[in-house]
Amino acid sequence: MSNKDTSYFYLHCVARLTIIILVAEVIDMMIFEATIHGTLHPFTEAILDGLLLIILSIYPLYLFVYTPILQRFRKSQQQIEMLAEALQGAGESVIITRPDGTIIYVNQAFSEITGYSQEEVIGKNPRILQSGKQDRNFYERMWGSIRRNGQWKGELWNKRKNGELYPEALDVRAIPDDAGKTKFLVGVFSDLTEQKRVENALLHSQKLEAIGTLVGGVAHNFNNLLAAISGKAYITQMKAKKNGVPAEITGHLDDIQSLSFEASHLIKQLLAFSRESQHDKENTDLKALVMSALTTAQIGIPEDVEVELDLSDEPMTIFADQAHIKQAIINIINNARDAVIDSEKKEICIRLSRTIPSSCDDNGSCNIHCKNMARLEIHGSGINSADIEKVFEPFFTTKDVGKGTGLGLSTAHGIIASHNGTIHVSSTFSKGTTFRICLPLVETEENKKESTKRSTVKASQSATILVADDAAEVRQTIASILESFGYQVVQACDGVDALEKFCAHQRDISLLITDIVMPKKDGLDSALEMRKANPELPVIFITGYDASRERTSHLVDDETSLLLNKPFKSEELIGRVTKLLKIGK
Repeated sequence: MSNKDTSYFYLHCVARLTIIILVAEVIDMMIFEATIHGTLHPFTEAILDGLLLIILSIYPLYLFVYTPILQRFRKSQQQIEMLAEALQGAGESVIITRPDGTIIYVNQAFSEITGYSQEEVIGKNPRILQSGKQDRNFYERMWGSIRRNGQWKGELWNKRKNGELYPEALDVRAIPDDAGKTKFLVGVFSDLTEQKRVENALLHSQKLEAIGTLVGGVAHNFNNLLAAISGKAYITQMKAKKNGVPAEITGHLDDIQSLSFEASHLIKQLLAFSRESQHDKENTDLKALVMSALTTAQIGIPEDVEVELDLSDEPMTIFADQAHIKQAIINIINNARDAVIDSEKKEICIRLSRTIPSSCDDNGSCNIHCKNMARLEIHGSGINSADIEKVFEPFFTTKDVGKGTGLGLSTAHGIIASHNGTIHVSSTFSKGTTFRICLPLVETEENKKESTKRSTVKASQSATILVADDAAEVRQTIASILESFGYQVVQACDGVDALEKFCAHQRDISLLITDIVMPKKDGLDSALEMRKANPELPVIFITGYDASRERTSHLVDDETSLLLNKPFKSEELIGRVTKLLKIGK
């Protein structure tokens, strides 16, 4: 209720009081004049007059003045108590100070967030919470806003009683009196620690996703170049051997091919990080997979590094690509190995257990939705707190130059995420770092699909092959390789051109080799169009982007369709061609 309403209420009470006393006085005089006046001593008459006035007015005063005031007081008291309880039990921290900053009240949430009890802060200044992250100019601007506008709202860093710094959202408002001067200041602040953690996790996830998208886009073109380089090196090597070129020169050609495939392996790691690489998943015993990964990793673990193994006896089956999950585990073990080599306690602890999502320490940020899950923990030496948020970023490494590409953990992160799992890392000073991998468990066996479709195609020693690829250097290199083995080749620069060439040479073409991603019309659509005219046409799909395999999965299960990832070895290409052309013989 406003001050104006309060004034009206008390004015009404005074009016009631005046009327009641006047009426009582009139009645008193009438009674007194009719009965007692002049018969008693004046002093006695005065006493009786006063008593009669009290008797006549006491009940009306109680009913019309005292009772409303009492009810209003009780109501105000209840509101004050309710507000006090609400402030005390509010989830947000509340602090009230005098205009000079002296604290006169804090609620329970303030004590829970800052660690200071009410008794410890009453009478002190809020500067006891200052973290030192804001300079003097910051506080001058804040107080200037309060003096000018009566409020300030923003974010800042404060310090708890235990010295821990934390971010908070603060809203300070000046409460004025009737004269417009500040009576006291009310500050409401929220601890943003969890919000900032979630925001940072989201930004980190978005950054990794953006990098993954970039990697996927680059992979196609890069693998095209590698395919052309390795293919041309192979052709040159064959001609060099025929012409009796010294082995010293042909050895360099071998090196070129080897380096091309090493670069291709690097691209595959990046694609695994970006979750775009293809997985051949099946039900897999996770315990056996961990043991196999450890056996492989132990080859590079020094003898003075102790490996402690704690694997649950419970059966744990996951639906996964064995090679990829094994690689992820090896990468993390290798990272732990490199970290403990220079530490005093050379120990790696590996624990595997069965659990449920609700009991997981990372449940708040975990996106696993299943009944049961497996948790694999790999514990080693500590990671610097400044580096903890960067460990899954590609090419980030704290190792010396030449001792790591910085792709091990980022690849592991992508592999685990592509298997609907999560990977978290935590580091505690003097206790070390723990990587926790959570993967959903399979409760029932999946039925394996059987491929029963069989197709035949005529093959001949002089088969004509249609090669379609928008990358001219790749297309020409494949054509040169095929021609060196006696095949006739028709080249097409895109899907539309491939269809035109197919229609022109339909009776002669025995096999289609096509890139999947091409302008105008992609390889998949053009191959489907060709198979309308020749349902038995064998196809080799080639791609520099592993994710394209998902689009052709319903075709490559057919024995007349195969997938070849760029770059590929020339022997591998010829082997696939020979295999498809011999079907049905």
